[in-house]
Amino acid sequence: LVARCSPVVVHGAKANRLVNTLSIAFPGIPGEAMLVNLHLAGVACSLGSTCASGSAEAAPSLLAMGLDPEVCKSSVRFSLSSQNFTEEIVEASNRIASVVSKLRTSH
Repeated sequence: LVARCSPVVVHGAKANRLVNTLSIAFPGIPGEAMLVNLHLAGVACSLGSTCASGSAEAAPSLLAMGLDPEVCKSSVRFSLSSQNFTEEIVEASNRIASVVSKLRTSH
């Protein structure tokens, strides 16, 4: 996603974090637009962080990390399980890149 969707911000990229969870921002694209378009593309995600699920406000945990509120509002979270296959991850990343491209072109 970093190579195909830049600019992106991977939250906690250099920190020890859960290997099955990705919190990422696509600056310039509202998180709500990503959420809806990814849902339509068959990719499940959530907005911001777990403590902000369902909220259109910037996630408090992301703000506490010192991130710009606008970057926080362009953040989505993806989670995987041990039951996901590599092919599913590749297909999801293709769909995500397509949605990002579409939304960046339309904004």
